[in-house]
Amino acid sequence: MASGQWRALAERFQLIYPPGGTPGAGRPGVLRAQVSCGHWVSAAGLQGWVRALLDQGVTSFRCPLCPDTPWLWQELCKLGLFSDEDQATLEAQILAQEGARGSYRQCPRCQHLVQRLDPGILRTPCLPCSQRAGGLFCFCWGCRTEWRDPSSHADSRCPLQAALHDAPKIQAPGSTVHGCPSLRACPRCHALLSHTTQGCPLVACPECGFQGQKGQPPA
Repeated sequence: MASGQWRALAERFQLIYPPGGTPGAGRPGVLRAQVSCGHWVSAAGLQGWVRALLDQGVTSFRCPLCPDTPWLWQELCKLGLFSDEDQATLEAQILAQEGARGSYRQCPRCQHLVQRLDPGILRTPCLPCSQRAGGLFCFCWGCRTEWRDPSSHADSRCPLQAALHDAPKIQAPGSTVHGCPSLRACPRCHALLSHTTQGCPLVACPECGFQGQKGQPPA
């Protein structure tokens, strides 16, 4: 979406108060909160704005007035005051978008979606769980287990699981591998394999010579 479209949608839902606004500014009785970039938003406006973007297939959110400032999903859920039912519905919409797979994970404790802070870091904090626990709760982006010790996530297995989870499905109607994940791990040596989408679904690993069906799950 172009910057003008972001701003127009924000104005439609009366999302943002004027720059420099304070908690007491705006209409009385309207719930409002300050987002990480410093702007003030109304909770009701935020709810409508998020739903409208998801209906258009947008799963990465940013401030309409600060084009380079992202708003993470976990922050929007907190400020938008979504009910558990509404949040579950919206998160199902996010997961239905193929492009969201690499940016979102379900927290292993609360099962809500967490948007990734840094693509290069496996240690992922969950804001709702941290607030409930009264301390920072993190999980591994790759294996989705609670982060207890960095050494337990230091080998190649966690990045491998992350790559397999994030791989989009093959879009090749008429191919024998249409709808299969674009990456698989060799069951023998765990090398990552892809398919040319041509011919049969059999894939031979160039590293160890193992042959298997593309649609079969990795070991």
